[in-house]
Amino acid sequence: MFKKYIPHPTKREGFAIALLVAEIILFSIFVPNFANVNNFIRVVQNNSEVAIISIGMTIVMLLGGIDLSVGAVMGVVAVVVGYMIMAGISTLLIIPAAAAIGILVGAVNGLIISKLHIPDMLTTLATGNVWKAVIFGLLGGKWMTSLKPSFRGITTAKVAGIPVLLFLVLLVYAVFYYIFMYRKYGRHIYAIGCNEEAAVLSGINVARIRFGSYCLTGALAGLTGLLYIARMGSVEMTIGTNTAIQCIAAVTIGGIGAKGSGTRGSVIGTLAGVFFIGFLKNGIVIMGIPSLLENFFVGMLMIICVLFDSVSAMRRSAKPAEKGAA
Repeated sequence: MFKKYIPHPTKREGFAIALLVAEIILFSIFVPNFANVNNFIRVVQNNSEVAIISIGMTIVMLLGGIDLSVGAVMGVVAVVVGYMIMAGISTLLIIPAAAAIGILVGAVNGLIISKLHIPDMLTTLATGNVWKAVIFGLLGGKWMTSLKPSFRGITTAKVAGIPVLLFLVLLVYAVFYYIFMYRKYGRHIYAIGCNEEAAVLSGINVARIRFGSYCLTGALAGLTGLLYIARMGSVEMTIGTNTAIQCIAAVTIGGIGAKGSGTRGSVIGTLAGVFFIGFLKNGIVIMGIPSLLENFFVGMLMIICVLFDSVSAMRRSAKPAEKGAA
């Protein structure tokens, strides 16, 4: 019925899934109170925002870019949404407003990167700091508390004991899996990531795709601002501080190299990476290990994954050379 543009999940994605399963099994055996339904629900709830933003980061990294501003974008939208809630504005207006603000902020990144050709890391680092300053200015150095949005139930509701939030995350991932695998937009993303010059020669509007990727990432970050308020009922000054690195780690562990690669990687591996990090942090907390070591373990795992990808890439490039020599 549809032509599938991209192959089935690769070995790296399978490795990420196997890593997640092995982690859950080991923690269940050796960590008391880990293997219970309430704990699993807690992990899903605490990682829902990162899971959704990581889809945008997946697209950006497949294109060979990176977005360090996603946490600040989520924070800006959360603050604005908080004021809208306090003003009694209808949820029917709040949701599209959050997406629109995210798209607008993402468009700033996209224009600078795609039109002015400023490196994405420098651009998003700079804009991220700007949005952090905006957050400080909007909050006036204080926390926004006691928010009670009408959509708060989405983070606590359950169906047959399963959090509605998990269904929402899986639905979003299913939609983007379909886009990646069956739609022309997905094919263009992989083509650009694989060989940008060849993509240009084939008629793909690389600048438009790259611009759109940052707008989409901004929209997802904006919508997660809604989820954050629904879950926390407050907005603090440090909102989104570690969000970008968590997303990058999840995407990297999920199978997309640090420099991106249009030849492999999808949201399947990303989702496995998100929950691998989520369960890792959860298990560390339960074990009473200092929280500072969370970043150590995640960082070491990222290094291992990048080294693994680099070695694999060198082996793949060496094979054609050996055949030519023969």
